[in-house]
Amino acid sequence: MEQLEAATTVERMLLEQAKRTRTPANGSIELLPLCNMNCDMCYVRLSREEMERQGRLRTADEWLDIGKQMKKAGVLFLLLTGGEPFLYPDFRRLYLGLREMGMIITINTNGTLIDEEWAEFLGKYKPRRVNVTLYGASRETYAKLCHYSDGYERTLKGIRLLREHGVDVKVGGSLTRANKDDLDKLLDIEQESGVPVRIDTYMMPATREREMPYNMQSRLSPEEAARARIHALKREMGPELFAQYAQQSIMKADHPAPAQEVPGHMACMAGQCSFTVNWQGEMRPCVILSGPAVSVFDVGFEAAWKYIVEETGRILLNAKCSVCHLRHLCRTCAASALLETGSYDGVPDYMCRYAEESLEILRKEWESLQNGKDISDW
Repeated sequence: MEQLEAATTVERMLLEQAKRTRTPANGSIELLPLCNMNCDMCYVRLSREEMERQGRLRTADEWLDIGKQMKKAGVLFLLLTGGEPFLYPDFRRLYLGLREMGMIITINTNGTLIDEEWAEFLGKYKPRRVNVTLYGASRETYAKLCHYSDGYERTLKGIRLLREHGVDVKVGGSLTRANKDDLDKLLDIEQESGVPVRIDTYMMPATREREMPYNMQSRLSPEEAARARIHALKREMGPELFAQYAQQSIMKADHPAPAQEVPGHMACMAGQCSFTVNWQGEMRPCVILSGPAVSVFDVGFEAAWKYIVEETGRILLNAKCSVCHLRHLCRTCAASALLETGSYDGVPDYMCRYAEESLEILRKEWESLQNGKDISDW
């Protein structure tokens, strides 16, 4: 979950200016690959033995030194993530040190380790927000997907404790085959608790599943993902706003703006004003991409950022995507193209089917709205 999904207008203005000047205003640090859960679709988690074969955790002092370099380079927004960041041995000292440098910090967590002591600490030294991931709405789903049956109750308790201590919380999650039947229950949590809930229905293909047909992967099929996404949007937006969204999406597809078929550059913030650094110190444009990459501990933050900017600028996307009439409904980016097809300029079949199904559903929804009916079963 990104730390700036709910960015204010001022924050977005700052980021747009940073993007124009290639200032690294927004970053994330993956403190460790360890987690107390073992979710089927996770692409980060390692066991302690696997981690130790690859390297060691960096100390808080090492990260604080990088933090000083980040501050000098202009980093303002910083996400601390993992693995499960609250497992990091010296989290409190690192968090307070970065906070004292003036960085606006967000934390990603699965929520299960948040007890009264953690909630009191975060209530006293408030982050910008704590993003809590929910993987389902029952013990059964957590047992099946995360192999941690107590996870659901512990996560809800963590959310409650954070709220009681005045910490801003946002709930997110990813929909898979194992938890797809929980979608409405997950969305209900927003109405029941007042905590914003956003469920992503598209997942990048897991490393071990990329050569498998869609029906054998843990993620939803393209059509299922599209149907779930439209269903979630319908609930989030409400009838009036959703009707406008459906009408505008159909109009854009049927009357696309003229465009020239040329290879596209990355349009997101990655490698332009945003970066991520993994637990071994490798800086990358975003958390999904494994490259370009360079060690901040070897070359320093400033040189690493310069390298990432230059290499990101060389990434080109497929020209056909730039003129596709379904581009506004598509989730294709450099990372998804690479993971889905093996190439930055590949055209992902998954995304094409996702966009096509999205338009088909929106047409049916719009027709039903015109006839005074409602489609509620995704």
